[in-house]
Amino acid sequence: MNTQGRFSHDAIAGRQDGIDPQQQPSGVSTTSPALSHESIRIGRTLAPPEANLVGGAEVFTMTLNDETIQLLPLKTWSQLDIFKWRVRGILPGTPIGLEITPDHVKIAGEAVSLSDPDGCHKLEKAFNDWLALEKQSLEIAKAKAQTTKSTDPLTQPQENALHFKVETDPAGKPRLRCLEGRETVKLVAVNLQGFNSLIEQHLLRKPQILKVGALHNWVELDGQLVRFQQDTNWAAELENLLNERYVPRPEPGTAPDIVASANPASPTGFDIQFPAAPNGIAENRKYHLNEESVELLSDPERCRVLRKGIIAKLAPPELIFKQKLADGGERHLEPGPETTVSATNEQGPAKNIDLSKPVDLLTMTADELTAVLNSPAINRQAKLAEG
Repeated sequence: MNTQGRFSHDAIAGRQDGIDPQQQPSGVSTTSPALSHESIRIGRTLAPPEANLVGGAEVFTMTLNDETIQLLPLKTWSQLDIFKWRVRGILPGTPIGLEITPDHVKIAGEAVSLSDPDGCHKLEKAFNDWLALEKQSLEIAKAKAQTTKSTDPLTQPQENALHFKVETDPAGKPRLRCLEGRETVKLVAVNLQGFNSLIEQHLLRKPQILKVGALHNWVELDGQLVRFQQDTNWAAELENLLNERYVPRPEPGTAPDIVASANPASPTGFDIQFPAAPNGIAENRKYHLNEESVELLSDPERCRVLRKGIIAKLAPPELIFKQKLADGGERHLEPGPETTVSATNEQGPAKNIDLSKPVDLLTMTADELTAVLNSPAINRQAKLAEG
């Protein structure tokens, strides 16, 4: 497979803003050489030209293992993290409250001035105090996750199935709550606008006939009439009707809802098409496979393609799938048959792709990537069709 042009040399090397990550910036000095390689080391270096600072100005540097980044003013963490420490799991999270200006760096509420002769030591301590607290929280989260593993969405799909509940608001008017497990996905009034919003977001199978009374006192779905009358069990009747006939379920042979195609103009060499509501309006269109489209794909508020708790991350040239835990942590998918995709290849035998490990896009074809993105291990529709 010809991969030339799929990724620029700078993207593969992790370069950004003219900084070469393979070369440690000149003038770097560290203040705590006795710290372990897992600790963060802070130094100083002359500001690069692209920082647009006064000549001779300095910036702090941040080193983990043998990788060093410059803490450039007014940059976000995603711009600074050229080595993808967060994605690779080297850092357990994004440094909290990180703020970088031309004259100071602030983290976790502590500001350290570049003019402070002891600034490296102070900033190093602030970063490592944050790192120690994050690691401690992560260990607690892992221990808690082990005790609640039985409620993992991967092992309890029925508990998290989409369903509807009919209730009344404080004014006594009916409303419809769409839930996934115990979590509310959407709450709407029982009127045409409410039903249509659920249909547009693929939360409700579209009826052939949908009518709502002008006084909102009855609903008709495909000839089935439900009147909202006192001393009747109309709420349960409507609830049962919706759950039995209108929960969206893919039919056998339904086309995959994520389709990958080759595109040399895309930064990864691929485009992907999937349904989402990026601006509140449901649509099914094609995007370049990049960080923005992967972020949209993983956003449960704007896109309901991935299974509950599944998130995707792009760390060129790799695509990574993880399971989000109830306490906010993340973990890689468990290796095994459920997370192994057998992708057919016209050019040779079927290839087994392990989703518990980063997927190398440089070795993928569009058909193989489509198979990966529609695996029941990560794709909501595929899992429903399988069940």
